[in-house]
Amino acid sequence: MEKDKKKYRILLVEDNLGDYVLVEEYLDDMISDPQIYRTENFKETKEVLTDNQKVFDVILLDITLPDKSGEQLISEMMDIAVHVPVIVLTGYSDAKFAIKSLNMGVADYLLKDELNPPILHKSIVYNIERNKTIVRLQESEQRYADLFQLSPQPMWVFDMETLVFLNVNQAAIQHYGYSLEEFMQMTIMNIRPVEEWSFTEKILNSIRIENPSHLKYILNHIKKDGTKIRVEVLSNPIEFQGRKCRIILANDITSKLKYLEAIETQNEKLRDIAWVQSHILRAPLSRMMGIIEMIKREDMELSEIKEYLGHIINSAYELDEIIKDVVDKAQQINFQDVSKQN
Repeated sequence: MEKDKKKYRILLVEDNLGDYVLVEEYLDDMISDPQIYRTENFKETKEVLTDNQKVFDVILLDITLPDKSGEQLISEMMDIAVHVPVIVLTGYSDAKFAIKSLNMGVADYLLKDELNPPILHKSIVYNIERNKTIVRLQESEQRYADLFQLSPQPMWVFDMETLVFLNVNQAAIQHYGYSLEEFMQMTIMNIRPVEEWSFTEKILNSIRIENPSHLKYILNHIKKDGTKIRVEVLSNPIEFQGRKCRIILANDITSKLKYLEAIETQNEKLRDIAWVQSHILRAPLSRMMGIIEMIKREDMELSEIKEYLGHIINSAYELDEIIKDVVDKAQQINFQDVSKQN
């Protein structure tokens, strides 16, 4: 059978020379060039694992060492064997202890009496690859945690059944005014107006049934100080702590909406001014132009001219009042105040 040509860096923690030689032979049978480093007690093992110059792919651990053994040995080994799978090699077949060891983080539990080259090789290869997957998942989770906490927008995760907050980022704490401890004692209903709870329940029931990937809502939220804000909510499903949850990103659009309302109010005033200019302002101006054309006639009596001049003066006064009204309305539009809303 062709040997495995991969380079495996193996730390073999074994005080019994006979067992060490046997394991070394098993490794040589299956691997072309195993790089084996041996330690004989926990103290020496700790020194090796805390030496940044030495990196291992797997640790083969005898759980009966001169200076430490059993559960205590496994517990302290897991503390120092960061991201390195630990395979226990033991001569004691205790099923309960084996299960407990696996629960403590041991990658595999092998009995020396049942050990052979293929079993040992398979365990090493399998656990190295599985460990790589676990490390990638942990790194992915850490990236998620960093993005979650460093987001400038409020974010939180809540349980779809109980509606309790399971995680809240710093931006949400600062924006809503609640401490992390307070958030952890609350449900999402506590940041919704009471009069909108029924509507919120309808939304949640629909989400529970359909579980859509992406949702966007505009809702009202309540800060700790009672301030009501208008929020654009983005929602996605996520499994968190073994529960079906939703992750929320909340964008406070209160100021934006106020700005748009101010712009609309100004636009309404501008439309009013435009209507005045196109209708009311034209009436006296048209009368004045018409009277002036009539005065130009050569056969008009002086008394008639005086009468028409009076109409022109009246129209001029009327036009002056209209212009003043337009100016007053224009002065009511304060663009500086609108810019402050943005």
